[in-house]
Amino acid sequence: MNHGAGRAKGRKAAIRELDQKTVDDEFVAHDILTNCRTYPKDEAPAAYKHFNEVLNSVRLAGLASEVARLRARFVIKDSDDSLKGAA
Repeated sequence: MNHGAGRAKGRKAAIRELDQKTVDDEFVAHDILTNCRTYPKDEAPAAYKHFNEVLNSVRLAGLASEVARLRARFVIKDSDDSLKGAA
Protein backbone atom coordinates (compact mmCIF):
# COMPACT_ATOMS: atom_id res chain seq x y z
CA MET A 1 0.00 0.00 0.00
CA ASN A 2 1.26 3.49 -0.77
CA HIS A 3 2.48 5.48 2.19
CA GLY A 4 -0.36 7.71 3.35
CA ALA A 5 -3.03 5.78 1.44
CA GLY A 6 -4.96 5.27 4.67
CA ARG A 7 -5.14 8.95 5.64
CA ALA A 8 -8.56 10.61 5.67
CA LYS A 9 -7.17 14.00 6.72
CA GLY A 10 -3.86 15.63 5.92
CA ARG A 11 -1.59 16.32 8.87
CA LYS A 12 -2.33 20.07 8.97
CA ALA A 13 -6.09 19.49 8.61
CA ALA A 14 -6.05 16.94 11.45
CA ILE A 15 -4.16 19.33 13.73
CA ARG A 16 -6.55 22.15 12.87
CA GLU A 17 -9.81 20.14 13.02
CA LEU A 18 -9.43 17.49 15.73
CA ASP A 19 -10.00 18.22 19.41
CA GLN A 20 -7.09 17.17 21.66
CA LYS A 21 -9.27 16.12 24.60
CA THR A 22 -11.43 13.95 22.34
CA VAL A 23 -8.32 12.31 20.83
CA ASP A 24 -6.82 11.58 24.26
CA ASP A 25 -10.16 10.40 25.69
CA GLU A 26 -10.53 7.94 22.78
CA PHE A 27 -7.38 6.12 23.86
CA VAL A 28 -8.55 5.98 27.47
CA ALA A 29 -11.99 4.69 26.40
CA HIS A 30 -10.37 1.89 24.38
CA ASP A 31 -7.90 1.06 27.18
CA ILE A 32 -4.89 1.85 24.98
CA LEU A 33 -1.73 3.07 26.71
CA THR A 34 0.53 5.66 25.11
CA ASN A 35 3.80 7.28 26.12
CA CYS A 36 2.53 10.73 25.06
CA ARG A 37 1.25 13.37 27.46
CA THR A 38 -1.03 14.41 24.59
CA TYR A 39 -1.30 12.15 21.57
CA PRO A 40 -0.32 13.86 18.28
CA LYS A 41 -3.58 14.89 16.59
CA ASP A 42 -2.13 14.30 13.12
CA GLU A 43 -1.66 10.62 14.05
CA ALA A 44 -5.04 10.18 15.77
CA PRO A 45 -7.32 7.39 14.55
CA ALA A 46 -9.80 10.04 13.30
CA ALA A 47 -7.12 11.26 10.85
CA TYR A 48 -7.22 7.90 9.07
CA LYS A 49 -9.74 6.08 6.91
CA HIS A 50 -11.78 3.34 8.53
CA PHE A 51 -9.63 0.21 8.69
CA ASN A 52 -12.23 -2.11 7.15
CA GLU A 53 -12.58 0.15 4.09
CA VAL A 54 -8.83 0.20 3.49
CA LEU A 55 -8.55 -3.55 4.04
CA ASN A 56 -11.44 -4.22 1.67
CA SER A 57 -9.90 -2.11 -1.11
CA VAL A 58 -6.56 -3.92 -0.74
CA ARG A 59 -8.35 -7.29 -0.80
CA LEU A 60 -10.45 -6.34 -3.87
CA ALA A 61 -7.32 -5.18 -5.71
CA GLY A 62 -5.78 -8.61 -5.07
CA LEU A 63 -2.83 -7.11 -3.22
CA ALA A 64 -3.25 -8.97 0.07
CA SER A 65 -5.57 -11.03 2.19
CA GLU A 66 -6.33 -10.82 5.89
CA VAL A 67 -4.67 -13.53 7.95
CA ALA A 68 -5.09 -12.08 11.46
CA ARG A 69 -6.69 -9.16 13.25
CA LEU A 70 -4.84 -7.61 16.18
CA ARG A 71 -6.06 -5.23 18.85
CA ALA A 72 -3.93 -2.26 19.89
CA ARG A 73 -2.84 -2.31 23.52
CA PHE A 74 -0.26 0.48 23.50
CA VAL A 75 1.23 3.09 21.19
CA ILE A 76 4.81 4.34 21.45
CA LYS A 77 5.73 7.56 19.66
CA ASP A 78 9.35 8.64 19.23
CA SER A 79 11.06 11.79 18.03
CA ASP A 80 14.53 13.15 17.45
CA ASP A 81 14.10 15.14 20.68
CA SER A 82 13.44 12.02 22.78
CA LEU A 83 16.99 11.87 24.14
CA LYS A 84 17.57 15.57 24.78
CA GLY A 85 18.94 16.14 28.24
CA ALA A 86 19.51 12.41 28.81
CA ALA A 87 23.29 12.79 29.19
